[in-house]
Amino acid sequence: MTTYTGDIKIVRIESGEYDIKFVNGQPDMTNGLETLSILAVFGEKWWGNELTQKQSEKMQSTFPDVIKRNVVTDKTKNDGTEAIKKALAFFVSEKIAKSVTVTGEIINAFQIDWLVEIESLTDKTIKYYINWAKGELTAQFLA
Repeated sequence: MTTYTGDIKIVRIESGEYDIKFVNGQPDMTNGLETLSILAVFGEKWWGNELTQKQSEKMQSTFPDVIKRNVVTDKTKNDGTEAIKKALAFFVSEKIAKSVTVTGEIINAFQIDWLVEIESLTDKTIKYYINWAKGELTAQFLA
């Protein structure tokens, strides 16, 4: 029997949507916190919230509401930064990670980038950008 550790890996498919890849009936896994982070940031009104009574385990991000404004302003950048920080705060309170840092930057009149840095308990740092440009959203993990 194989033991799977980490998170189920979510991959972007050709249509631009995200999916889970299965190999021999088993999900492809990551060794880090990438999937949990993405679900926490984008998990508005997620059905999995009904499975727990602990508030810290519920994913109720306000980040999707921020980006639905579809306008690049300092307020959108700052509100997005705070929404991401709030969505990931349980990483530290539940001792999943040592720290979470989020910084936002307006790139141009149509784009805001947020850099998310998560320092794991093993001193590995996971970094990714959430790129929001012209209403399109992508998440890009950095090596």
